[in-house]
Amino acid sequence: MLKNKHIIITGAAGFIGSHLTEILLKNNNFLILIDNFNEYYLGKEEQLEEITNNYQNKKDFILIRGDLTNKSIYNKIQPEVDYIFHLAAQAGVRYSIDNAAEVTQNNILSTVNIFEYALKQNNLQKVVYSSSSSVYGNPVYTPCDEEHPKSPISPYSISKLCGEIYANYYYREYKLPITSLRFYTVYGPRGRPDMAIRKFYSLMLKDKEIIIYGNGEQLRDFTYISDIINGLILVCETEASNGETFNLGFSNPISVKNLVNKMYKITKKEEKVKFIDKQQGDVDITHSNINKAKRVLNYNPKIDIDQGLINQYQWQVKDSSKR
Repeated sequence: MLKNKHIIITGAAGFIGSHLTEILLKNNNFLILIDNFNEYYLGKEEQLEEITNNYQNKKDFILIRGDLTNKSIYNKIQPEVDYIFHLAAQAGVRYSIDNAAEVTQNNILSTVNIFEYALKQNNLQKVVYSSSSSVYGNPVYTPCDEEHPKSPISPYSISKLCGEIYANYYYREYKLPITSLRFYTVYGPRGRPDMAIRKFYSLMLKDKEIIIYGNGEQLRDFTYISDIINGLILVCETEASNGETFNLGFSNPISVKNLVNKMYKITKKEEKVKFIDKQQGDVDITHSNINKAKRVLNYNPKIDIDQGLINQYQWQVKDSSKR
């Protein structure tokens, strides 16, 4: 576990960023939290405030509001840092199809700027770049190991793969200690409203109809948020991860139809499901081979889909009661 370090978290108010912030603050780290608080979805500011309210501004953390594509933001970062977690990105596969230029600008330029900033740090131990399993596209074989061919089918996926290529470049040419992590369908408390599990539960709680794209047989490798956070931290404790790329998944995919059935059993609600045409950018299966992460990082995901769905439901019931 990282303790007493100076750490940058980009996208700190987002789903993964807020969980990482919470864990690292509990371990006496000084955090530089960066987020642009864009309007892609609401509630991020309140989400981060709930965590940081228990800590002192300027003593335990600083919050920088701004856009990572603007180089002036980097002048606000003090002091020297030990670790950088680059989680910020314009998310959404489907959103990216309609907003390719915006996603390209935000995701790629921000990543290059972060890497350029990292080069100037004297004591930097690690940069962790958050990529995505979507870089594989529709897989040729499963489970996908890290050497699987890359064939992204959305601008979001392309931007994530481009970030990996830049990470490899900065490691190869400058020996910058970078590790790329390909996340597999992360879910859990504070998940974005557009994420399938949160969206489905929200509709169930209102007794509204669930929309499933395609026939529901598509498989997803859902990975609980605490397992992802553990993987992020393990990377920083492992020098052998420098210059490497790892899958972070649970490696036990489930069909969307089966997922929804489990969710209805948890909620005890009447099933209301409608199937419509598959959407552009959706892949048929995600299934991670996590042997490399197990071997090098000692990564061992613990929360299976049944427990994870219960945890998510309990959080959403509690969260909805606040509104």
